Amino acid sequence: MQNVLTANLPISIMSIRLRVNLKILWFFSFLTLLSLFVVCIFQLNAYTKELYSLQNYEKRLNQLTQENKLLEIDFSRANSLANMGGLIQGQAFEKAGKIEYIRILESTALAK
Repeated sequence: MQNVLTANLPISIMSIRLRVNLKILWFFSFLTLLSLFVVCIFQLNAYTKELYSLQNYEKRLNQLTQENKLLEIDFSRANSLANMGGLIQGQAFEKAGKIEYIRILESTALAK
């Protein structure tokens, strides 16, 4: 009889260990699944923020592009030849009359 009792004892301990091990395994599996779910939520939140920021930047880029085109048109209008006549008259320039050039002799250093 003693042999039978000792033979049954490790089996019952083995089943208790197996039950404990299964509980630990399920606990860690649930904990891992929960942590992955939380990480997924945070990543989706970060992705949504980045998408929203990207859309705002694209809108701002389009606005700046349109403003740049308008400024280029205004700049070309302001620097046109039609406006240069009025600008020159405002600066009090005088019209050149007779143009005289300085003649340089061939013997000077500038001629060589």
